[in-house]
Amino acid sequence: MRPLHRCDAVVTIPGSKSYTHRALVISALADGESVLANALKSEDTEYTIEGLKKFGVNIFWKENELHVQGKGGTFRSDDTEVFVGNSGTSMRFLTALASLRNGRTLLDGNERMRQRPMIDLLEALEALGVKAYSRNGDGCPPVAVVSRGLSGGVVNIRGDRSSQFLSSLLMVAPYADGICI
Repeated sequence: MRPLHRCDAVVTIPGSKSYTHRALVISALADGESVLANALKSEDTEYTIEGLKKFGVNIFWKENELHVQGKGGTFRSDDTEVFVGNSGTSMRFLTALASLRNGRTLLDGNERMRQRPMIDLLEALEALGVKAYSRNGDGCPPVAVVSRGLSGGVVNIRGDRSSQFLSSLLMVAPYADGICI
């Protein structure tokens, strides 16, 4: 093989699943429309999109862009159920986001998801004034969040088990009455 001395090319890197989940939640929390370019369309991100839609967020694809109509931290008030398959990121982020809703949210997933611990996040939400619990009492999904909003307070949470627990709390923190992490 001979070395390539020059290459003129355009390479499109697929979107990041991690960034797409975070951008979706932050866009849903914002006021007005956000347009996400190069968002990753995957099974996991679609679970987050469907969960956000159940919270009253209008989201749609237009060509290669994902449009999110932010709700400014105020979501549909009702009882709802959200299924996230095996998407741990969807489960964690939507659980924290459910704390901003008025109503009961039941979040569930497939059999594998039902083995994934959520206790750290549930205890943190409880400390912030939200009734959040594992329906089976094992710290794993299905989880229920019963809320009238996030009152805030002081929370200590381990960052070595899942950074997503901390990320989910940081995303909803601006909508609490007061919070220190």
